[in-house]
Amino acid sequence: MMKKELRYWFGVGMLAAGLVVIPAALTMVPAAAAAQTQDTDEAAEQDNWYWLSADDRYSKFIDLQSVVAQPRKTATGAKGYETEVQAWTKTAYSYGGAEDTLRDYKLLKKFSDPGKLAFSTALISLNPQTRQCWYLEEYFYDKAGNVIWSEKRDPAERDNDKKGKEINSQAFDEAFYTAAVDRAFKGAGETARAKAKDRWYDIFEKKQPDGVRFTISADTSTMRMEKDNVIFWSWQETKDANGKAVDVKHQKLAINLPESTIKVISGDHWTPQRGWQSMENELDGHYRMISETSAEHQMVEKLREYVTTHDDWVHRYERKYDRT
Repeated sequence: MMKKELRYWFGVGMLAAGLVVIPAALTMVPAAAAAQTQDTDEAAEQDNWYWLSADDRYSKFIDLQSVVAQPRKTATGAKGYETEVQAWTKTAYSYGGAEDTLRDYKLLKKFSDPGKLAFSTALISLNPQTRQCWYLEEYFYDKAGNVIWSEKRDPAERDNDKKGKEINSQAFDEAFYTAAVDRAFKGAGETARAKAKDRWYDIFEKKQPDGVRFTISADTSTMRMEKDNVIFWSWQETKDANGKAVDVKHQKLAINLPESTIKVISGDHWTPQRGWQSMENELDGHYRMISETSAEHQMVEKLREYVTTHDDWVHRYERKYDRT
């Protein structure tokens, strides 16, 4: 059950933080999903909407003509600029997807019949340097195309990094992000890397005499260099002697390759007893040393190798995405 390919959806836009593990979005529309979302897909599709993915709850589209990339002042004002990508997206819902979305938005009491929500559109703002997404505007529609709910968020939220939603393998918005960045920057390769068979790069493995096995894989789609640090999201599993997952961590890591030090930036922790829990209160924000004689040092060695052989990819943020 516990696989790094599985996703716990945070939902569309700024949803509640409840985590539920479900299969990743499929690259082809399955028959069951097509049957459940046929009506809403027809309502959502127009000539300017490009289909991205679908499962039994959601079908995702993007308006490629709406994608723009532009310099944007950072929260520090005149001291710095960042690259901003904006795009319009659309999501069509099955009954179950609509019900989940309305619940997450705390709108079930307002719309007692989830079937009334057919599709939604959103204007999103992306920062490719930090892989963050902000929802600037959102609109919910019925099957006839009438707006039944909408929200424009305070522009000040865009200047707050804490309000930005980070894009990784677990984010509902990943397909929107990769498509928009690929459109904004020719040859970016974000969608291809996210769908690649070798997306997950094994960097650590240890098996104890009692059969317990520890593994860590790096999500290469999120990997980037910041000076001497390689930043990426990892998937860490502990399995018992019977191969059953007993502990899982999804963490954002920073590893200083020359110094062999590591810092956990953020993450979530799963156990059978507690389910998914945020690690926010466990983190001290400090680097710790990885001894060269420890088994853990294989992570540093593997990452040094990957960075050397994939130089263009890990430096794409400053080489391709910087339009300041």
